[in-house]
Amino acid sequence: MEPSSKRTRGRGGGSSGVDRLSALPDDLLHAILSSLKARQVVQTSVLSRRWRSLWRSVPCLDVDEDDFRVNPEPLTSQNQKDLGKFEDFVNSLLLRRDGSVLDTFRLCVYESFAGHAHAGTWIRRALACSLRALHVHCDAFDDVVHMPLDLGPSLTRLHLSNLSLDARFAESVSSVCVVLEDLELIGCGLCFDNITSTSLRNLCIETGTPDYDRPAPRLTSLRLLIQDQFFQVSVNEMPSLVKASISYWSPDEEAAIQETQRKLVSNVGNVTTLELTDFLQMMVPDVEPVEFPAFRNLRNLVLVGCDLRDDFQLLRHFLQKSPNLEELTIRCCWLPEGFAGDQGTTKLKKLKYIEIIYKYHQGIRELVCFLLEISDRVPKNTITLTKV
Repeated sequence: MEPSSKRTRGRGGGSSGVDRLSALPDDLLHAILSSLKARQVVQTSVLSRRWRSLWRSVPCLDVDEDDFRVNPEPLTSQNQKDLGKFEDFVNSLLLRRDGSVLDTFRLCVYESFAGHAHAGTWIRRALACSLRALHVHCDAFDDVVHMPLDLGPSLTRLHLSNLSLDARFAESVSSVCVVLEDLELIGCGLCFDNITSTSLRNLCIETGTPDYDRPAPRLTSLRLLIQDQFFQVSVNEMPSLVKASISYWSPDEEAAIQETQRKLVSNVGNVTTLELTDFLQMMVPDVEPVEFPAFRNLRNLVLVGCDLRDDFQLLRHFLQKSPNLEELTIRCCWLPEGFAGDQGTTKLKKLKYIEIIYKYHQGIRELVCFLLEISDRVPKNTITLTKV
């Protein structure tokens, strides 16, 4: 008869009773735990003595109020109990850390709960751990969550959704966040005149926004999605910018919208990739022509929902001023029913690929005729059409 030890190995595949996961070094276990929600991270403390304190030094915490909600209705007695558990959990989670650096803190709170009333305190505690990345999301616009006045000098990434931000926030970004590189503001109410940064590399604003009218010498990526009548937009002095995506609309008079769109485009002349959404026709008027910037670095141009019914004047100006353009995408734009011709002024030698994405056939023939004249000068150019 075989010894009992051999029989055990046979049934267990040769590794019965061996906890290989717990044998991993702390760094790898922290990486695993950082991919979980914070509540799950803490629950691992019951696995064994090895896991008992690991949650106290996890470098990334993802705190989601939804993990504690049983009923989506805000006024039930059960939800009040759940809310109390959530508050106690987050307080304990941050107060019982072992002093190690907190790399990322994500906080998601909901309008139907009162957790957002404590969010400011939790954010301050996270910042005290030399926080590098902060993500705060409210499921609906919230003017109760107050960002701390001192955001700390260690932040490199700041993503905020549906918060009300005032001049003190802008001042903290400008004077305290000296290494901030990535700033994203989605659906936020911005109650300040301007915001500045000499360290910022990526800026994304999807909301009504004030002027960004100070130098941003290191900014390389800009995304603006503006649909608001109360703010005017300007961006200045971004010599390092290589990628820009701009969508601007407001219920102002058409001339005012055109002027703002023209100013925005005039300040992104260094980009290699440019996407414009909902830009109006005649942005560059025939009467009293304005200076249109040269896009000598532009390689990729995308027009989405733009009005090209001005005999392709907007498109023509871009083509004339972009001698190194390689790819052109025209997606669901407004097109003219007639076309007067290219007037022989467009000279593109490097254009390789044109993509036309459209919903309706109206104006497609005129657009293709316009682009074929360009293709005459660029024999290797490829044009594709896709109906959606």
